[in-house]
Amino acid sequence: MKGIYLFRFFLVAIIITFFIEKFYQLNLIHDKSYYSNAFNFFNNAEMATKQLVKFKAQKILEYVLLLALVVLSKRFLFQKICATQKWHLSVLIAIVVSIIIGSSVAFLIDFFNPFYFLNTHSSPIKVTNISLFAHLIIRQTTHVFLAISLSFLVAEVERIIKPDLSKVNLSLKALDFRFWVSQYSIHFILSFIILQYALAPFKSQLLFFAPWALAASLLFCVISYIMIDAFVEKTSLDFSKPIAKFSRTILASVGILSLLYFSAELNLSFGNRWLTVTMNPIWIITGIMYLIVFISTLSCFYIFSKSVRKALAKEEKFEEQNSELTLLKSQINPHFLFNSLNTVYGLALNEESPKTAHAVQQLSEMMRFMLHENTAEKIELKKEVEYLKNFIELQKLRLDQNQNIQLDIEIDDACEGEIAPMLLIPFVENAFKHGISLKEPSWIKIRLSCADKKVHLNVHNSVHKRLDDPEIGKSGIGQENVRKRLAILYPQKHLFQLYDAEDNYEANIKIDLS
Repeated sequence: MKGIYLFRFFLVAIIITFFIEKFYQLNLIHDKSYYSNAFNFFNNAEMATKQLVKFKAQKILEYVLLLALVVLSKRFLFQKICATQKWHLSVLIAIVVSIIIGSSVAFLIDFFNPFYFLNTHSSPIKVTNISLFAHLIIRQTTHVFLAISLSFLVAEVERIIKPDLSKVNLSLKALDFRFWVSQYSIHFILSFIILQYALAPFKSQLLFFAPWALAASLLFCVISYIMIDAFVEKTSLDFSKPIAKFSRTILASVGILSLLYFSAELNLSFGNRWLTVTMNPIWIITGIMYLIVFISTLSCFYIFSKSVRKALAKEEKFEEQNSELTLLKSQINPHFLFNSLNTVYGLALNEESPKTAHAVQQLSEMMRFMLHENTAEKIELKKEVEYLKNFIELQKLRLDQNQNIQLDIEIDDACEGEIAPMLLIPFVENAFKHGISLKEPSWIKIRLSCADKKVHLNVHNSVHKRLDDPEIGKSGIGQENVRKRLAILYPQKHLFQLYDAEDNYEANIKIDLS
């Protein structure tokens, strides 16, 4: 749980850093070059200044919109596709959504800033074959697609940090440290080569970009994790449903490239140069990166598959032995316990102690309930009530002689229907545990009524807090467990109320069994 919060804190830090960087670029790096381009276009200083303000506002709003798209895509696209497992449609859906939203954003930009084609780049704007507005639509559609891909990458990282244990690929769990070290090393080399290509003008400063290569390697390892999850089934490579598997891994891979793109987006020109310099290399780099990561990941897994099978076989054997031991204990312990209780019961009768014999018999019935009835999803309500009565009777045996204790018990015998076991007893147990003092006046009031498959339990008791009580300040685990079970088993069909005062405590529970 801490990992997911740490990751989200890290994301917030990156977002804040991103906006600080863009603010710095817009106001301290690119504002003069943009003003110069605008002045040359309008040949008017006042118009150029107004256009500069519009440009800055447009870019900040674009980035805010893209951030919102990342959040919304993660929630409504990724989670929906993940739930339905329609990965074969994921790329198509992302493209269609990108075209729709990208075109809409282009129209808004054109309305807000008709001179959207002015930018910070010094080279002249050139367009052929298609209009300036078509260039704007293509650019915004690409931005939206990259944002959606980034949302898929973020969502996949969260799945790795906070996995659903019931759905975790067993092969992933069995991969050891050596596999991921080898993958990270390969990805670091790959990242360094890509940075050398992307940052060719700065080759003299390549060591400065080593930390970026280290960070990128972690993201490539995320892609490796996704590839194994997609292409491995029962420790073997599985290439069935290739479109769905490739689609899932490609979107997250493009998400990595989107980080590089958005960091440099303000430095890119408009028109033909943007299409030539930006579009082609992005897809070429993505394709090469994906192919290398794909081959290295699955090849490396194939090499380690033998050790994965051994690790899984060892774990399965351990689970099997553990299950057998648990079953053996469950068979031996009740047998020994009931034999012992029968022996004590016989001794009590022989020694003419009917009260002791009756107590042993009640205890035996309670143990039988705990071992057999308690494992069922639902039991007859009368059995739950019978267990409640046995518990109360046992408590009375040790309290009857104490004049300071007042017990007021009313239990309806006409209880019918079925109920999930052990929903009522925790409140009665709590009353006898915390409501009784052998030295001070104490009282417990228990009311249980049943009518039309509706159960109403009210437990009201005095409270005696001892300074030496190790459980002072701790909430009742049993009662909190009941609260959660009621929410799951009887949604909208129960009432759960607790009243905790200094000297008394009241629990009020109503359950509709229909």
